[in-house]
Amino acid sequence: MYEQPAFKEYTFIPDKTFPLNIFKVSPPNGTGIPLHWQDHMEFILIRKGKFHVQIQEQFTELYEGDVLFVNANETHGAYSMTEGSELISIVFNEALIRNLSLDSTEKKYVLPIINQELKIPSIIKAKNPVASSLTSLLEELYLEYIEKKKGFELFIKANLIHSIALIFRLSEAKLDSIQSNREDTSIQSILIYLSENFQKQITITEAATYCNLSPNYFCYVFKKTTGKTFVEYVNMLRVHEADRLLREGSNSISEVAYQVGYSNLTYFGRVFKQYKTCRPRDVVKEVREAKESVHT
Repeated sequence: MYEQPAFKEYTFIPDKTFPLNIFKVSPPNGTGIPLHWQDHMEFILIRKGKFHVQIQEQFTELYEGDVLFVNANETHGAYSMTEGSELISIVFNEALIRNLSLDSTEKKYVLPIINQELKIPSIIKAKNPVASSLTSLLEELYLEYIEKKKGFELFIKANLIHSIALIFRLSEAKLDSIQSNREDTSIQSILIYLSENFQKQITITEAATYCNLSPNYFCYVFKKTTGKTFVEYVNMLRVHEADRLLREGSNSISEVAYQVGYSNLTYFGRVFKQYKTCRPRDVVKEVREAKESVHT
């Protein structure tokens, strides 16, 4: 039952500008989450019962209050061993815990985890000193996601970073951790530039020159550092700003598209839907209906 080949899972992310999804899983006895791997990171919290879990080459049984931390591309699976067992799976992209400016916390704490330069315990048992705080944070995060009250994204991001900080305290440096992570700082200048100038047209060759790198090596370092290609990253910044401008309600869709860097309205609509799972006109309609409800 547990010796199935692992497959790559393409987790559905409702909003690509806030890359997270949460699943509550209550599988019948003997079933559960098949063995798989994914591009995202994940916390699995056992809420009830008992699960047989595999993470990479490790096999164990997890009970209520135990937590599993899964880094990107790590093979894992979980199968219920008792009726009524329940877990919550919090899947998130590293972008949620990243800092665009690559500040000191990014380099000291976040990148070593993402780049797997540390020995991070995958299994945090309920008796572990940090387990109580960690489970509370994950439960609060889950509640924020379900209720979606005003500002819920801020609470989710804060709880994720707090959770990462807790498991960082359990980490140990790998013997080979003195490796070339200096390359991450080589694109710092372009990340800062893009945060302020994403609406401008800039090619990969121009961006690579800006960082004094060859185009091929620039693409490699950029994807490793941000988790996205250069085009995906620029589109993410543009769509995020476009969504903000549309919700302000003072500009037309075509004006917003032009302001964030798109000259083709059809292409803007396609990219916007790819990242926000709705069309620009859906946002305009939502804003208009919200205003009308206030005045009725």
